[in-house]
Amino acid sequence: MKKASRFAALLAAVMLFGSVAAMPALAEDVTSAPVPTATAEPTVTPAPTDNGQSAPNNSGSAYIIAQTVTDAAGGEITTIDRDSRFNLILRVADYGAYNNFIPADQISARINSSVFTFTGNAEVGQLYEETDANGAGYYSYVLLFRDVIYNGGGNSVPINLSYLNSTVAMQQLSVTLGQCVDEDPDTPNLMIRASSYGNEAVVAGTPFTLTLTLYATGGQENLNDVVISLTLPDGITMTSGSLSSYLGTMAPKSTRDVSFSLTPSAGFTGGVANITVNSVGTGADTNKAVTGMSTTISVPVSQPDRFELGQLELSDSITLGDSASVTLNFVNKGRDALSNLEATLSGDNLGADTTVQYIGNLNAGSSNSVDFDMTPTQEGTCNGTITLTYEDANGTLKTVSKDFSFSVQPAMDYGNSGDMDSNMDDMQPQQTGLPLWAYLAIGAAVIVVVVVIVVVVRKKKKAAALAKLEEGNDEDI
Repeated sequence: MKKASRFAALLAAVMLFGSVAAMPALAEDVTSAPVPTATAEPTVTPAPTDNGQSAPNNSGSAYIIAQTVTDAAGGEITTIDRDSRFNLILRVADYGAYNNFIPADQISARINSSVFTFTGNAEVGQLYEETDANGAGYYSYVLLFRDVIYNGGGNSVPINLSYLNSTVAMQQLSVTLGQCVDEDPDTPNLMIRASSYGNEAVVAGTPFTLTLTLYATGGQENLNDVVISLTLPDGITMTSGSLSSYLGTMAPKSTRDVSFSLTPSAGFTGGVANITVNSVGTGADTNKAVTGMSTTISVPVSQPDRFELGQLELSDSITLGDSASVTLNFVNKGRDALSNLEATLSGDNLGADTTVQYIGNLNAGSSNSVDFDMTPTQEGTCNGTITLTYEDANGTLKTVSKDFSFSVQPAMDYGNSGDMDSNMDDMQPQQTGLPLWAYLAIGAAVIVVVVVIVVVVRKKKKAAALAKLEEGNDEDI
């Protein structure tokens, strides 16, 4: 819990809000700024820079999540008459201050309206770190507007929330005080007591329903021919129906709900659509024309999310013991940047050292990719999923995923050395021709023939020599 101490002595304000927390009607009084929900709350979180530190994020919004009015003693009041004084207590969920590390003494809030007189700045209570349903952090704190004077002529309180010594843009908040009474003693007046534009963020090009609660103040007669109408800004059109709705007769201190189906244009870039609500009626007895208090409803509008996944890059199969890589491409085709993009790898037998990668922000029109290395340890088919999470322009957490599969083939098995020798023997070519003993016998026969020839030749030479010798002897005689 992080606390700022702009006014350590603001015990009275804390006590006042303690009484607010116990009032069941508190949440019901929230009008133009409804309580954030899991689908509507911005969830912008700071993105790490290259040095691993968190960088301030200039995006983010502030919302009024609860309100009440009290008298000077701290007691709740249900009626605020013209020229009367009251305390306005608001609890704010501030994502912008949280994401940009802004302390309480740098937060300033002023009422910007001639309908209410309040000089100076609101007292800012201590900051509490909170976490919404999407896991995003924000500051929760109390704004105390002490001794506000109601001048009559309306019941909408516009508030400028600014941050000193910061680049964060000023936030414009608004609350409607249904307790304000600016009426004729006999003829009721008309005012917007509550408004809602749904539990989800309004997206450009997508219809939404604006629901209004019209309240007839106290009086002595009914109002006939009550009509409520809208004045739309550029870029906002009727989806169906009319800009005016006929409600007929309303009794004093009664309420009527009416809805309008509206659509922001696909190219709406204003950020906030300011819709003006007017109402008229006629006194049933006095025939007095009644013009209700004009109220402006501020509806935040964002561009649609167009985050698209590309094709996976992955081999169909690998050999057991080898590594493989899977790559997923993606692109932001929308008009707004996406933040806090993160990729997660999941599956069985993937053998990945890294399963989570933080990518960061992705600007409009930009593309990127993420890849994971895997080394499976078992044969067979491997199934995996790459899941990408990010926050859209409204801070809403989004998730998309892509499945993949590949096969792991067995590694080549060479067996043991004995088997290898046996295999090598089996691989020797088969001998063909005469057996060895036949070659030996042939060799011996050849030797015998040679010896016989030599002996015969020698005997013939010897006999010839003797015959020649005998002839020589006969000549001598």
